[in-house]
This record gives sequence, C-alpha cells and structure tokens, in this order.
Amino acid sequence: MNASAVHRYRFGQTRVDSAVPLPVLPPAANKDTPADIILQAGGTQDILVPVTEWLHHWLDANGAPTLSLAAHGEGYRLRFPGLCDFLLDADASRIQVEPTQGLDPATLEHLVVDQLLPRVLAHRGALAAHASVVCIAGRAVLFLGHSGWGKSTLASLLHGAGHRLLSDDCALLVAAAEATHVVPTYPSLRLFADSIGQAAGYDAASTTPVAAYSPKQRLALGPAEPEGSAWPLQAIYLLNDPAAPTRHHVIAPLAPVPACMALVEHSFRLDLASTHHTLLLLQQAAAVLGHAPAFVLSYPRDYAANGILLDTLASHVAGLTLPEPA
Repeated sequence: MNASAVHRYRFGQTRVDSAVPLPVLPPAANKDTPADIILQAGGTQDILVPVTEWLHHWLDANGAPTLSLAAHGEGYRLRFPGLCDFLLDADASRIQVEPTQGLDPATLEHLVVDQLLPRVLAHRGALAAHASVVCIAGRAVLFLGHSGWGKSTLASLLHGAGHRLLSDDCALLVAAAEATHVVPTYPSLRLFADSIGQAAGYDAASTTPVAAYSPKQRLALGPAEPEGSAWPLQAIYLLNDPAAPTRHHVIAPLAPVPACMALVEHSFRLDLASTHHTLLLLQQAAAVLGHAPAFVLSYPRDYAANGILLDTLASHVAGLTLPEPA
C-alpha cells in the first residue's frame, strides 16, 4: 500500500477516502466533499498480532473462524485470519488497514469492499442486506440467501437477459415513510466458473480473481449508477436452500414475521452483542417489510431450466400489486 496516496470513492451514498486502491468502486464525483469513512495504511505484518479475548467469531462449515471481532481501545479489531486486520475507531469512521506481508491487492480489495464496508455501514446505522438486487421491467426486487445459494448466479442470468443489475451481494436499503429505496453499490458480479457463460454476453476472459483464497471470478459490468441513484423496492425473494432440492419453480408468500427474521438473518452486522444495533436492525427490517411483500422462491439449480426460471420470475414481478402513491 502507498500510504501517501489517497483514492476517493463512493460506496452507495457513502464517501470513502482510501489509502488502499479499490478500482471496483466508482470514483467520488466531488473531490472536495469530506469523507464519511477514511481507510489508512498501517504497517504490514509477518504474523497477525495475538489476541486473547474475542467478542465474536464467524465460522465456516467446518467450524473454523473466517472472521473475528475483538475490542480495540474504544473501537474494534476486525480480523480475517491469516490475511488482514482492520482497526476501527469508536464510530467506524477511521479505519487502519494492517495486512499480512505479501497479501495480494485483489484479496485486500475484496476484504474491504465485500466484507468490511457493508459491516461498517451497518454499524453506522445503515441496513446492508446480504442480497442481490435487479430491476425487472422497471421494478427493483431483492434476492436473499446465504452464500452459495445462488444470488449472484440468478442476478447474472437476469442481467444477461437484459434486466438491470443494481447490486450484487450487498444491498443498501433506506426505509422512509412511504417507501423503501435501494441504493446501488457498485456494478460487478462475483461468480463461480460454471455460472459464467450461462447468461448471454459473459466471457470468462474478461474476469479477474476475486481473492487468492476463493475460486470465484469478478466480472465488472459498468458503468456505475449515477451518484444519488435510488430505486423503490417492490418485492423480496428468499431463495430456497439448494441442499433441499425441488423439481418445480414455485413462488409462495412469506409471512411478515419469518420475512422480517430472514431479512435480519441475511444482513451484515459488526458487533453482534450490541443491543442498540440489534433493535435498530429489527426496526429497519419491519419498516422494509411494510413497503415490500416477501416471497419464497423455490427452483431447481438446473442450468437447463434457466428459461423457465426467468419466465416465472418475470411473470411474478409483472403481476405485483404496487402501492398507491400517497
């Protein structure tokens, strides 16, 4: 990292000044606007410093930590084991980046853009859903699901069919009195090799690695949505678990309480022990569900049936009853 260089970006409506190059993010339009978040370059480490007390671990399927959180002064230490530490001040507005020696730039960019920033914005009061958002026939709809359930693949299929991709993997939702709006983050997809090429116009040769530890490839789409863009959210679709396969394409209503809990479960958070942030997230999720109906989308993960899936979704979105303007 070049500690003297400052790169100015935007992530949704948040201005980020960074010593870390993040070329996947759109540049900030107004260079003179004060930064909301500042990423500073710390020293590289041969081995991440030992920590004896952790507040929380996020675990993989084998029970190994993929992300850990500890107190650090009045703020936090967010650790990606073996890769990087991020030291956050109390309000998560100033962050020091301390990577391991030799961490490649693509991996560091992925950690910042796809992991750190959504959690930081959530800690600063935003609702950052782990979701993809696509505009189908002029209507913005959101797809929820765990990693590996097919959100990005579905978004890529829809985008390849001519629908507008607003966000992949992180959706910033702003609930107001009359509607919830989606604020686009940045225009790219993260896909496994077998998903690239399933939708029209995608070329594996135009992709770049997401991170050294991931087989996914990043497909830049561009251009970014204009600064200040926001789209009214019309519906939420919770994807079925691929481990419980189905042979049919079914869209069924999801009741308000499980819908609210699904949105809470599939949202980014930083300090899971914070009662304030838990209550805020519950209130935000309830407000979102007051504007947009929720459904369960069940479908076979069968590339041969992609046409049926797209037709089923397009028909359902076209039939949504939109609220009357106030």
